Amino acid sequence: MSHIADGKQLENRWQKIRNLKTQASVLVFLQRYNITDMAQLVQTIETINEKYKDLADKVQKIERRLDIATHITQYETRKDNRAVYNEYAKEKDPKKREAYYAKHKTEIEAFKSARDYLNAVMNGRTDPVPIKEWRAEQTKLTAAKFTLTERYYALQDELRSVEQLRKGAENIMRDEPQERQRTRAQERDLS
Repeated sequence: MSHIADGKQLENRWQKIRNLKTQASVLVFLQRYNITDMAQLVQTIETINEKYKDLADKVQKIERRLDIATHITQYETRKDNRAVYNEYAKEKDPKKREAYYAKHKTEIEAFKSARDYLNAVMNGRTDPVPIKEWRAEQTKLTAAKFTLTERYYALQDELRSVEQLRKGAENIMRDEPQERQRTRAQERDLS
């Protein structure tokens, strides 16, 4: 029977250590954000949550804008297959043209697809494709995305730990009156 009692004491000791660690974490967090009551804690959690959602929206917008990579890929495809397509377009003899098409179908279709894509992107403008601007924008957006993503994941981790701290604070507040009652009951029993 003493082994069962030892196990319960060990469990109580482990629980007390865990509660102390939680209390210490809560205290550090509360001091870092100058929080003095539960309403401020909730407000801080809401603020962190809003920052988290804003960062998520910004990252999504950048990812959508990074479709510019598709523009660059299509430009490269058009550029790489232009010579083959020009040879095909120059051929006047229908049989030779058909034979050339059969031999280079993949390159010709890739050129046509890229040309159509870029025409749609350029909205019918005939000026040269702004490939330098696209590459510069892609570089800038990629750097911004990495920066925001790092902050996003850091905030995500902070949000998880803050939620755990909030739950710990609620548990402490809930357990504190029970602990006081136990202490009072023990004091009465001793008297």
